[in-house]
Amino acid sequence: MISLVINLDTRPGFMEEETVQGTMMNGTRSLDFFTDGVLNKIRFFEGHDLETTVFIDVHERLPRDIETWLLDRQAEGTIDNLVLNKHTEQFLGEPFQKWNDLNFLNAMTISRGDILVHFDGDMNAFINDPSVIHEWLQWLDEGKYQYISYPSAYSPAPVIDPRFENYWWASTRFFMTTRDMCSPGVSDWLEIVACLRSSEYLYKQYGDDDDPRNPWLEHILGLMSAGKHAVFYPPMQPQRYLMFSWSHYYSGVLKQLNSWPYKRVLEYVDHISYPCDVAGRKI
Repeated sequence: MISLVINLDTRPGFMEEETVQGTMMNGTRSLDFFTDGVLNKIRFFEGHDLETTVFIDVHERLPRDIETWLLDRQAEGTIDNLVLNKHTEQFLGEPFQKWNDLNFLNAMTISRGDILVHFDGDMNAFINDPSVIHEWLQWLDEGKYQYISYPSAYSPAPVIDPRFENYWWASTRFFMTTRDMCSPGVSDWLEIVACLRSSEYLYKQYGDDDDPRNPWLEHILGLMSAGKHAVFYPPMQPQRYLMFSWSHYYSGVLKQLNSWPYKRVLEYVDHISYPCDVAGRKI
């Protein structure tokens, strides 16, 4: 079973008609991501045994019609696990700056499949050749890689950067992994929390002083993996599939793209900039 985990949040601005990607922790946001965005990711894995978890970090309350839509999808079985998590920046009674990483981890932990797929809420995926997923599953099953991440122009790497010579991070934008291959890894909640709480512990256990200090979940997973070649960023193959995040988004675009044949989606997504971003335009 594939456990599809989608992390969303209702930061201020999520109800705007137009949204632009900002600095870290300030990506694009839209009401569309809670409906058409969820359906988009589910359809990418159509034909597979799928468990879907939607984890929403609630800063501002969702409109009632969106709540109802989500609950209806849960009742019919399209969504298996629906979590409305009240936003907090506290952990064990103390301020905790990495609350977003903890949300990612908690969402992954409640899923139960042997294959785990994680998507950020503003990611999108369209498939023309379903054998892509079978390839990824086979590579994981054979132990060729521990993580498959988003497509990269620098494949098999995320980017050409000597600072990451010893490891590549498993991007929370998108990754696929098997639970039993990652030990410690996504299944070891206590170990990852220990790493999130203490950079000193993280780098003592999994890295040295020469490593770049990026003590976030995706980098922790990369450091825990068995060397840089354990994380694979597949080549961009737009004739087979598309996977990207929005750098600029207009309300209603996803609904339209979801209804189009793949060829027309490909015409719309005519350029993907680093790392895997698309600047949307009105339809």
